[in-house]
Amino acid sequence: MQFLWKYIDELVGKGLDWTVITELLLYASLGLVPMAMPLSVLLASLMTFGNLGEKNELFAMKAGGISLYRIMFPLLIFTILISIATFYFSNDILPYTNLKMRSLLYSINEKNPEVNIQSGIFNEPVENFSIKADKKTRNSNVLENILIYDNRNSSGNSSVVTAKHGTIKITEDKAFIILDLYDGYSYEEIKSQNTPDTKPHQKLKFEHQTVYVELDGLELERGNEDFFRNNYNMINNSQILYAVDSLKKRLNDREYENWKNLVTYSIFKGIPRNPELTKKTQKIQKDFSYDLDSIYNNLDRSQKNKVLESALNYGRSAQRNIEITMDELTSSKRWIARHEIEWHRKYTLSLACLLFYLIGAPLGAIIRKGGFGLPVIVSVVIFLFYYIISMTFENTIRELVISADLGMWMSTYILIPLAIFLTFKATNDSMRISSHFYQSIAKFFKRKTKTT
Repeated sequence: MQFLWKYIDELVGKGLDWTVITELLLYASLGLVPMAMPLSVLLASLMTFGNLGEKNELFAMKAGGISLYRIMFPLLIFTILISIATFYFSNDILPYTNLKMRSLLYSINEKNPEVNIQSGIFNEPVENFSIKADKKTRNSNVLENILIYDNRNSSGNSSVVTAKHGTIKITEDKAFIILDLYDGYSYEEIKSQNTPDTKPHQKLKFEHQTVYVELDGLELERGNEDFFRNNYNMINNSQILYAVDSLKKRLNDREYENWKNLVTYSIFKGIPRNPELTKKTQKIQKDFSYDLDSIYNNLDRSQKNKVLESALNYGRSAQRNIEITMDELTSSKRWIARHEIEWHRKYTLSLACLLFYLIGAPLGAIIRKGGFGLPVIVSVVIFLFYYIISMTFENTIRELVISADLGMWMSTYILIPLAIFLTFKATNDSMRISSHFYQSIAKFFKRKTKTT
């Protein structure tokens, strides 16, 4: 639903076939799988162990000498397999679906709207061609009181057509609109080279006239996928590493180029370029072996003013160059950070499946409530906590505040101690929540009645 509301403006009125909409929704649904898997594992583990605890089956197994670790072990192996499958999906399948969805959305966005004449308003099926009908018969193509402005071949409203009634239809290949007009007039301006200031026109009356309007883009043309293939969320992790290496090399080259231009044309702009003085110039640039203050003090007032004015001009020029290139370099660093975020995301979401199982299983054994009631609430609260932390640190990475190596794993660092704590408490039965706990919560939220 979020996807539909986001792209509803691009989908409505395009005359798309239901198969195209279904394909687009399928790609969008597959994109939610990596994020939905951790929540699904958390909810499933809470419900499973909550049901076992509610029916005293955990108590019976523990009484038979089976520890909680041994009870959790088979599902732990299964969760590890789920984590591996999630990583495989995120790394190999999801980039393909993202590529298909992005190219399909681009094709839909480039597609012209379907011709749909509405009564009482001007409609523009093609550029520079407007048509208005006071009335359109429902479930038919009959139009009444038609007004057409045709400006496809010249400037201004050079051709105006009116008709009392007519019909409109589109050819089967959707290449042309055919307008059959009856009982009307055609007004057309005549350009005169001899008298450019005057604008003569001719008026023609007709009983029947057929107008052909060529259409472009009503059929959905699939875009070229190569245009989007190198995007960070459409490549796997090995390709991301290669892209990051290339982007960093390009960034370093750009930074060196800016530094070289700054040093050559601003700081040492006045140094002569004679090849015979190359060694001396390099020595000056390396250690500043000469005394600048003594040279400046030996100048007269006018020479000092010229030196100061030149220095200020060089400084202002350098500042402008730095400001211009700073945004470019920052944008490149943020683009690299987007690649690094996507690389780490595939690992963190896969590992989150395992961590949520290690949280949900002992927590279900503690709360001892199954079904879709309390486990759903607890799952949503824990997952929102995890999601808020992840998005907060991801935004800090995008703003280049911290590195992706730290920020993308911060939510995992927080979940690990929680998983260890809950597993230890559930194993030792040192943290129980009895039925009185739920009764006290229900009593707290229960509306108080007035006593007389």
